[in-house]
Amino acid sequence: MLFQRACGIDLGTDTIKIRDKQGKKFLYNRNVIAMRENGSVLAYGDTAYGVYEKQPENIQVVWPMVNGVIANLSEMDLLLDYLLKRFGGASSLLIAVPTQITQVEKRAFFQVMKEQIGAGRIRLVEKGLADAVSASLPVLSNRGHMVVNIGADTTEISVISSGKIILGQTIKTGGRKMDADIATMVRRKFNLGIGQKTAESLKNNLAFMINGPRLEQKVFGIHTLSGLPKAEVIPSLAVSVAIIDTVDSIVESINSIYNRIPPQLMKDIAREGIYLSGGVSMILNLPEYIRKEVGIPLHHIQDPKYSTIRGLVEIMNNKEMKPITYTLNDLAAMR
Repeated sequence: MLFQRACGIDLGTDTIKIRDKQGKKFLYNRNVIAMRENGSVLAYGDTAYGVYEKQPENIQVVWPMVNGVIANLSEMDLLLDYLLKRFGGASSLLIAVPTQITQVEKRAFFQVMKEQIGAGRIRLVEKGLADAVSASLPVLSNRGHMVVNIGADTTEISVISSGKIILGQTIKTGGRKMDADIATMVRRKFNLGIGQKTAESLKNNLAFMINGPRLEQKVFGIHTLSGLPKAEVIPSLAVSVAIIDTVDSIVESINSIYNRIPPQLMKDIAREGIYLSGGVSMILNLPEYIRKEVGIPLHHIQDPKYSTIRGLVEIMNNKEMKPITYTLNDLAAMR
């Protein structure tokens, strides 16, 4: 085995997923922490998320990651330390990271794991490669593959060949942008102010592309004119229309990357198609919509919400995959 006493970590902006090398232990938690004014921790993960949008002024709810990278090192340290202890600890870590981030941002992943958490061996791998491995794509071959992961804060677009990201883009658009679109629509159309959690619920329960059931959901918020609590029934069509511009911006970025693919790889991808993953890709009929707009085959990776962590486990158990990962020393050599 490549790693001993190892686990993979998918550090998303919205959630953290940790799985051991054997694939037997699994931890899934919100990537958020609630802090008191004196700097002490009130709650971690899912419990902290329960406090979010309900907390008094003396409680701060912090999301340690922004746009797929670590933005608050100290809070990330506290949260990971807590979650890894709950998980049972690990001496070696394999962490999925966005493709287009700076060396400073990559070093932050090493720093929080090595200096703060005290992990022994740490390796990173690009998220697109982990997703491709989970889809059983031959990432080490010289064939071209294209993977798109639509997450909470970002969308990762990766063109892969010979174990490397040949062409990639991390766009700062994902599920949270759609949540904001929905909240704006509810405020303008129904004169109701709702929070991010309520908007996310509307997206998950009602949003669809192309065609979908005409459902509705009752939500509570603050009436923008009276300032009083009020309930409104929101239809699925209004929610779906609200997110279309954000979805189209993602499609535009996919088309832009596809049109820049080297000709020798474009032929492979035109034949094989694009592989779609990420929790937001589970919006009803979204894969069909992207397939129609892009004009080439599109495959929805099985259980897309967990594709990255599943790929990390496969990489840890396959010594041939070691070249697609890198250490801090490898990062220094890339300079």
